[in-house]
Amino acid sequence: MKPNRISNSWIYAVYLTLTAFLSFWAGRLGLENMDIPFSDIGSEKENVSDSHYFARPRLVLKNVRFYWQKDVFVEANRLSLEAIPKNGEILPFDRPDLFTLKILNGNIRISFESLEKLMNGRLFSIPESTLRKIKLRPIFHNGTWKLKISGEVKLVVWVSFEGIATVKLDLESGRILVENESVRALLNPYTKELLNTVGVSIEDLVRFPKGKGLVISGNKVFFEPFSVFPDPGVEGKIKDLKLDENALDIEFVTEQEVPSPKINSKNYIYVTGGKLLFGGIQVHQGRVLLQDREESSLFEFCFSEYRKALSLSNVKMEEDGRILIVMPDSPPLD
Repeated sequence: MKPNRISNSWIYAVYLTLTAFLSFWAGRLGLENMDIPFSDIGSEKENVSDSHYFARPRLVLKNVRFYWQKDVFVEANRLSLEAIPKNGEILPFDRPDLFTLKILNGNIRISFESLEKLMNGRLFSIPESTLRKIKLRPIFHNGTWKLKISGEVKLVVWVSFEGIATVKLDLESGRILVENESVRALLNPYTKELLNTVGVSIEDLVRFPKGKGLVISGNKVFFEPFSVFPDPGVEGKIKDLKLDENALDIEFVTEQEVPSPKINSKNYIYVTGGKLLFGGIQVHQGRVLLQDREESSLFEFCFSEYRKALSLSNVKMEEDGRILIVMPDSPPLD
């Protein structure tokens, strides 16, 4: 009987190996063909009576530094998002070019260095731009925090300028309004006054193509920050703005509440609902908790790097079906 036991064990091991292999490749094929549906389980209409059922995946970020690329990140104390696939119904978690994020509630802080990187790398890098080398620095001016903005503007040749501007929410359009209080060009501290005297506005001097994230009207500059983020794209309705010595704080209109996981962890990303392709595995209406291994600082996360961190993580499935992953930070390397 011994040889039969060995033979049966060997066959069982081969069966498990083949099953794991086929499951992995089924997940990969699901990414290549985004229109392959899951088995129909329930209705696609969201059931409000079940706080964990969502037609599309929801994410809750708690104490997270969320990266798009090196030096471009936001920090979230608590932020809820809806992930929207661009094709089909499956969200490919490791393909940020194939989905967008809609902010449902919460707030973010974005550093001036990140804003600079976004503006110079994506907003003013287009050939039609007449602005370049923009630098942003906070300045406490007339009793409130404002922005000191410097850079170069192309008139006939590239001319250096700097100015002080207020930053606030334009309630009518929902965009960020940057309004110059003073402008100095070619070391002339009275540049703005001279322009006003001859009836010339910033709009007359600075030309910028429509639909690219910047709208100039007279001496007012309207900034649409979410139009310049790399993948995954972001959208959300801004409720309020605050500026301090370190960052721009953006609070969003609450469109929906997403339940937080019952856990003692301070730093995490919680993914719940929808149809998800995660690490080569398809998950339907699952609950995946990415928990920070080291909670003395913010949980650093980047979609392009998370799979490397996943290979160094502790993974387990809990009794209620939730997948718990305790993982290290995954900031971008370059």
